[in-house]
Amino acid sequence: MIRNLVLAILVLSCLAFSATPQVMVKSDGVNAYEAALEAASTDEAKVAIAREYLDKYPNDIPMLRSAQNVLNRSSDLKPEFWKERMDANPTAANRYLWARKSGDAAEMQVQAGWMMQNDPKNFWGYYLAAVAEWQKETPDLKIVSNYFAQAIEKDPSRPEGWGYAAQAYEEQEDWANALKMYEAEMVVEPSDSGPKFSIMGIYAQQRDGDNFFRMSSELVKSDPPLSFELERYGTESKLTAADLTKDYAVMEVFTYWCNPCVRHALPEANRLTEEGKMPFAFYAVHAEGKGDRALALMDSNDVNGKKWQLNFVFGTDELNERLGVTGYPSYYVVDPSGRPRAMLLGYSDTTVETLTWVIEELKRRS
Repeated sequence: MIRNLVLAILVLSCLAFSATPQVMVKSDGVNAYEAALEAASTDEAKVAIAREYLDKYPNDIPMLRSAQNVLNRSSDLKPEFWKERMDANPTAANRYLWARKSGDAAEMQVQAGWMMQNDPKNFWGYYLAAVAEWQKETPDLKIVSNYFAQAIEKDPSRPEGWGYAAQAYEEQEDWANALKMYEAEMVVEPSDSGPKFSIMGIYAQQRDGDNFFRMSSELVKSDPPLSFELERYGTESKLTAADLTKDYAVMEVFTYWCNPCVRHALPEANRLTEEGKMPFAFYAVHAEGKGDRALALMDSNDVNGKKWQLNFVFGTDELNERLGVTGYPSYYVVDPSGRPRAMLLGYSDTTVETLTWVIEELKRRS
């Protein structure tokens, strides 16, 4: 009933988007790829499957994106691989994969332009055009939103369209439309809890404590208290749950391959720590444990060339499951009894300020 009500509200009042969200149906390629990947027990096996499926379903962009993600994380393929693949067979899918891997706004624009002209019904061309504009140093967020609107018109069953449109509205502080887009994403992919966390984040941005903590009580599992013993970077001592019981603490869960984590969230936390301005106990928890790439990140400097001053911790699957991690970076506020009481998903320039507000509200409401 609630889901039907959300859908009705969206149909009647979505301001900028005329499309009606539709439940996503996974393609045969996605289903086959996910089943094969689930049976793989090593990174090497996953890489082999990803390479195989690049050619098995060469035009299934949602499946190809997933395969590319695995190859980005667990193989040594260079960007040239994707460029050569496109040059040899310049399909819309290969153009998209190369543009996505390049990370270059101008290259994305070129390939998006080709896709929109030559494959005008393809969701991913308009999606890529939106991302290309968003990648610019000073993007026009109205252009971004317009391209997302066109993408959604082509395929209103893709959660990426609604979800990223919501984020674009968040950047414009257009909270009403951001909420509508996240609600639509919930209709498209009802099993994904990510949009709910994003809605909770909007309530935090608006300093709407009642709605924020109402959703926190539904989405954040507070009991039982945390129990763990985790390896720490650069020291033999372990981090235990007891270390988090002196005052409110924040655990940022991240991965080495999460671009917003490595380029923005962690460097900002590093700056505040170095300057003695971090307002709470802060731990950076690598979700995928103690791997070579995580160690390489911690052994290097941050993107600003500064030595890391953070308390890096190696997480575990058990901790991820206990916290309910759905994306990166995720920030968990732990109270002095060792219980997670609130969380924020994703990074913005105001994340630390918002976390400070959350802790102050928790203290006031306790």
